[in-house]
Amino acid sequence: MHIDVWLAGNVPLGIFMMLVCAALIRANRILVRDVLNDPDAGWRIVPRVAASLFVAFLAWGTFVDNWRQLVDLPYRLSQRFPSKRFEFDPTPDGLRAVTFALAIISLVPVAALFARHIGGYIVQSVVLIGALIFWAPLFAIRHRLDVNLALGFGGDLTSPADIFGYAFYLLLDWLAVGLIVAASYLIAAMLVALPTTLILDLTCHRQPSTTDEATDFFADMGRRAALAGRDR
Repeated sequence: MHIDVWLAGNVPLGIFMMLVCAALIRANRILVRDVLNDPDAGWRIVPRVAASLFVAFLAWGTFVDNWRQLVDLPYRLSQRFPSKRFEFDPTPDGLRAVTFALAIISLVPVAALFARHIGGYIVQSVVLIGALIFWAPLFAIRHRLDVNLALGFGGDLTSPADIFGYAFYLLLDWLAVGLIVAASYLIAAMLVALPTTLILDLTCHRQPSTTDEATDFFADMGRRAALAGRDR
């Protein structure tokens, strides 16, 4: 197999998406730390469950399924004629069902964490509308990039300019596919987050509960302040 064929495949794309997710987590490590150290014990378990399910979803989509086929599904299934819905070398239905199951299961804890730590109905609606707006142009860009990428590397292997140009084009394709996967997941997550937020509000589990961990600290501060006032 030629290296350009492998690079245009699913595994390098999935690894790139994993690295981007790792970089985003590192860039937001303060928020991640706060989420992991939630004052409620039950909510300290939720992010670990969400992370495990999301990593499983990413790994399965990378090494078993096909990300480009997944993001093509809405467009392909919307076609009127069966010939337009044809998919070359499709993932078996049983394996694809596992992909959907992992995605659906992971959405619930992710949506709950979004509702508790990031924002409620307004923020979720804005994210949902934004993801919907960007989905169509991202799909068009990705489709065009994939068509050209399928032609393979047509330059000179001894030319640094040709190699750099192909690498840059490949990176753009990975970025476009990654963004549309992210937009698709955000759309689904926000659709789940809206009713999840309502349930959390009705059960009074959305806001962190008040703790008395700092009571002794502030009481001691008050005593010190009172003593200092009498000394004057």
